[in-house]
Amino acid sequence: MVYPQSGWKLSNTREVGLGKNKKRKARLYLSKIGFFTLIVHRVFPESQVCQVCVKLNPSGRIHVIFLVEEPESQEQSSKEPGKAVGVDLGITRLATLSDGRFLENPRPLERSLEKIRIIQKKLSRKRFLSANWLKTKKRLAREYEHVKDFRRDLFFKLGCLLAQDYDLLVLEDLDTEGLIQKGETRTRRMRLYDSSFSELRRCLEWVFQKQGKTVLAVSAYNTSRECFLCGRINQNLGLEDRVFHCPHCGFTLDRDLNASLVLLKHAGWVPPVVACGASPNTSSTLLRVKEEARWGYEAGSSAIYGGVAHKEPRCCFHLNLNRISCFSARYAVSQ
Repeated sequence: MVYPQSGWKLSNTREVGLGKNKKRKARLYLSKIGFFTLIVHRVFPESQVCQVCVKLNPSGRIHVIFLVEEPESQEQSSKEPGKAVGVDLGITRLATLSDGRFLENPRPLERSLEKIRIIQKKLSRKRFLSANWLKTKKRLAREYEHVKDFRRDLFFKLGCLLAQDYDLLVLEDLDTEGLIQKGETRTRRMRLYDSSFSELRRCLEWVFQKQGKTVLAVSAYNTSRECFLCGRINQNLGLEDRVFHCPHCGFTLDRDLNASLVLLKHAGWVPPVVACGASPNTSSTLLRVKEEARWGYEAGSSAIYGGVAHKEPRCCFHLNLNRISCFSARYAVSQ
């Protein structure tokens, strides 16, 4: 339901609670409906509101969206971006950065499948349109909304973290539908759906463009098989191979890390040399999610300019993202 500039009124705005429980509430009147008590998540100028959209979710939650007219976005600076990062997307690791950090895929849908199956079975045994049937249907809708909200919350926090550190983001231009159709097993197709690469790309692009930064989409063709050092293709590399080894020059590196470096190279950027064992650059903006997900670090990009990098975990620890989380590993370089 959409209201134009008339037909609604916001009043009695107040702050309630203390500390972490502090909230901002308001009273909203909608014509022909009545009054609602809202929790206002951010402050906005009421005089610039041009539209009010009321959205009712299947779970019964009501969201009120205020569309505010803002002046034209600030012109982007003419100077070139100072720092760039390539991001390789995957199923096991949702995102692998060219600086060595990675984010493991929490797989929210797969972890909630058992609970969803139980609720679906209960729903099938209820009499259609009965009170218990409607109650169970709302419970099922809440579970699906939890998966959706968790995924979008993680994507936006990842985008804010990257936008703080980098001026240019290089992504894969993936054909998600084609990947799903080519999935050999049902589990792989479900995990591709669960990863939501298209939604992740939209969230990252929105966050970067909002801050006046640049996002480039590079063709994903053979980025996992191309050697970052010599540029040749390893045709024998399969999906089960997690370490990239070039048969032409002998270069060896983690498969996802090599792909992220290749993406950065295709965009015209050469990553700087990073010393082995560099300290992880984590940020607390990604550490406030309700489920377990891991933000990791794999340093060792100094090996990309010669030699062979062998993965050798030295110091690894991981916690839930309710606390500071890190997974560090080092590469021993042999010339």
